[in-house]
Amino acid sequence: MEDTSREIKEVQQQIWMSFSESDRIRKCAELFELAKHTIEARLPAGLSEEERKRRVFKEIYGFDLPEDTR
Repeated sequence: MEDTSREIKEVQQQIWMSFSESDRIRKCAELFELAKHTIEARLPAGLSEEERKRRVFKEIYGFDLPEDTR
């Protein structure tokens, strides 16, 4: 969904670029971890660790974990 105006996108880009490269990487990693924890919190209780990982992977990447990596 694209609901952000061009002007706001430009401001966001300026903000991101004002951070050092290491800070941008750290912030992206923090956002990824937040998304992962949010997904895990929505999962039903009682899933095996393998099933939890499989579901988190699918939610983040949009496709199932390949069979040969399970």
